[in-house]
Amino acid sequence: MEALNLNPEQLHTKQLRASEFPEPADVYVCDRCGRDITTHLHRGRAHVQRPLRPSRYVCRCGQKYLSGAVEWDNLSDWEKRQRLGDMGLVIIVSAVLAVFSILVYFAVIRRSIALFAFLAMAVLFLIPLFPLFIAILASPLEIAASLWRTRITGSRPE
Repeated sequence: MEALNLNPEQLHTKQLRASEFPEPADVYVCDRCGRDITTHLHRGRAHVQRPLRPSRYVCRCGQKYLSGAVEWDNLSDWEKRQRLGDMGLVIIVSAVLAVFSILVYFAVIRRSIALFAFLAMAVLFLIPLFPLFIAILASPLEIAASLWRTRITGSRPE
C-alpha cells in the first residue's frame, strides 16, 4: 500500500483559509477562529444548479464569507424558468405518491394480500430512487425558504 501511496496517513489534504474560497481545496478553515467551515461553502460545478441558500455564511466567531450559494432574487430569469420548469416533476412525484397512498389504504381496508404484496414489491424496486424523490420534493421548499429569507424577514446580504 505504501508503494502505491494509498496509505490514509500519507494522503495530504489541501487546506486553505476560507477567505481564499473558491480556490480549490479539500478543507476550508475560518481565518479568525480556525473552525472547519467546508460544509457551508459551495464550489460551483458544471451542469449543477447553484444551491438556494444565503449567499454569505457567518462563522460562529462573526467572520463573514461568500458561500457560493445564491438566493432566489439573485437568479437570472433563465435560471428561474429552469427551476420552475422542474415543478412539473414535483407534481408528477406528488401524484405518484398520492396514488400509492390510496392503493395502500385500499390494501389495508379490503385486506387484499395480493395488492399489498404488489405494493411491497413496488417499494423494493423504488428504494434506490427515494433520494431522488426527496431531492425533487425539496425544490419548492428551497424556493419558499429563499423567498422567506429575502422578502419576508429581509435578511439580505450586505
